[in-house]
Amino acid sequence: MSNSPTVFDLVVIGAGPGGYHAAIRAAQLGLSVAIVEKDDGTGIGGLGGVCLNWGCIPSKSLLKNAELVNEMKHASDWGIEFDNVRFDMSKAVDRSRRVSNTLTRGIGYLMRKNNITVINGTGRLMSSSRVQIDGDEWVTAQNIIIATGARARSLPGLEIDGESIITSREALELREQPKAIAIVGASAIGCEFAYYFNAYGVEVMLFELLPRIVPKEDEEVSAELERQFKRQGIKINAGSMVKGVEKNDDGSVTLSYTVGEDGETQTFTCDKVLLGVGVQPNSDDVGLTNVGVETYGPGFIEVDGHMRTNVTGVYGVGDVTGKLPLAHVAFDQGIVAAETIAGHDPEPIEDYLAMPRCTYCHPQIASLGITEGEAKDQGLDYSVGKVPFQVAGKSVAVGDPSGFAKIIVDNETGEVVGAHIIGSEATELIAEVGMLRYLEGTSEELHRVTHSHPTMSEVVKEAAATVTGEAIHF
Repeated sequence: MSNSPTVFDLVVIGAGPGGYHAAIRAAQLGLSVAIVEKDDGTGIGGLGGVCLNWGCIPSKSLLKNAELVNEMKHASDWGIEFDNVRFDMSKAVDRSRRVSNTLTRGIGYLMRKNNITVINGTGRLMSSSRVQIDGDEWVTAQNIIIATGARARSLPGLEIDGESIITSREALELREQPKAIAIVGASAIGCEFAYYFNAYGVEVMLFELLPRIVPKEDEEVSAELERQFKRQGIKINAGSMVKGVEKNDDGSVTLSYTVGEDGETQTFTCDKVLLGVGVQPNSDDVGLTNVGVETYGPGFIEVDGHMRTNVTGVYGVGDVTGKLPLAHVAFDQGIVAAETIAGHDPEPIEDYLAMPRCTYCHPQIASLGITEGEAKDQGLDYSVGKVPFQVAGKSVAVGDPSGFAKIIVDNETGEVVGAHIIGSEATELIAEVGMLRYLEGTSEELHRVTHSHPTMSEVVKEAAATVTGEAIHF
C-alpha cells in the first residue's frame, strides 16, 4: 500500500456484493476508488465477500451436485441403468471451491480493469473522511461506504464452535459425510442444506421455532415444501424449541428439544448441528462510534433510500444495513450509493418487498411482494390466481411437475402485489413478475403477454389468467 495513493474520492470498506458493486460503479463514473478487504479468500471473506467465497455461489454448486445425485437415484425412470454408482461428497466440495475461485479471480480482474486500488487489511473509521488500515496506516476519502456484511448468529446453549456446532461456512467444506445432522432454523439456508445432505443419504432432522418451515413465505408454499421434504425423507419439527446440546465422548452430540408449548423433552443424537437462525451485523469494530453513525437493533447501520447514514459522506450498503440480507439487494444498494456519491439522482430503494426472495432447495422457492396472509391482515380487496406446475407441459416432459405458481392481485388496481412460486426453476421465473411489478403492471398484462411453448414460464401466465377465470389448462 505504501506505493499507492492514499487520498481517494471514495473508500469502500468490504469487498462483498455491495462493496464491489459500489466500487466498480463509482469508478465507471470517474471517481478514484479504493476498496479495503481484510481477507484473502481463505477465511470468511475475500474479494466477492461471503457470497462468492463461502455463501451463494459455492452453496449453489453443492446443490447442483445434490440435484444430480437425486436424478441418478431415479435413473431407471429415464431408461438408464448402471451398477455400483458412488456419490462422493468430498468431490462435490472440491468442485464448489473451484467454482468459487474462478469467480473471485474474476472480481480481481474487474478491480484492475476499473483502476480500483485494492487494500488488504482491516478498515476502521477514524473520522468521516479517514480510514485506518490494520492500526498503522490510513487513507483519506471524501466519501466512505461501509459494506462489512454480517455473520452467523449463535443461540444460547448452541454456541458455534466450528466442529460440533457449525454454520453454513463450515458445512460448505465438510468433506467427511456425517451419518446424521440436526439443522436448526428452517429458512433458506436451513432448507437448502437439508436438501443437500439428504441427497447424500445423511439423516436430516430440521428444526424450526415457528409453526412452519420457510415461515416468511406464503403458508401454501410452506405446506408444499414440507410435503415434498417429507417425501424425500427429511424429518421436520416445526413449532419446536431447541433446549441445548450435550457433547458425547464419541464425538457425537445429543440435541434436546420440545415440540409445542406443552411437549415433552425429546432428544436427537447426530454428528453435527448446523445453525441457520439469522445473522448479526459486522459493525462492532468498524469505528462507528468514532463518527457517531446511528444504528438500530443489534448494530445494523441506519440508512435512507440512497444509502446515506446520518453522517455526511458516510454510507452503508449490504447486510450490515439489515434491510434484506440478500446479495442482489446489496448489489442494487451499492450502485445507488455510488451514483449518489457521484452526484447523480438514482431512484431510492424504499420498497424491499419488491425484491425477489429465493430458496434453492428442490423444489425451488421464489417470491416477492406480500403473502396471502398479509393481504388478509391488511384488509386488502384481492384476488388469487393459482395453478399447479402441471399446466406447463414442459414440467411433465422433463419429469418435474410438482409445485405451483400463485399470484395475488389488488382488485382495485389490477396490480400484482404478491407472487409465490414453488417448483422447477422458480428462482428464474420470478424475474418476470419483478419486472411487471416495477412497471406497475397488471395481471391482465401478465396473462396477455405471449409466452414460449413449451416452457416453465407458462405456469406464470396461467396463474395470471386464473385470476379472471381465463386459464386454458386449469
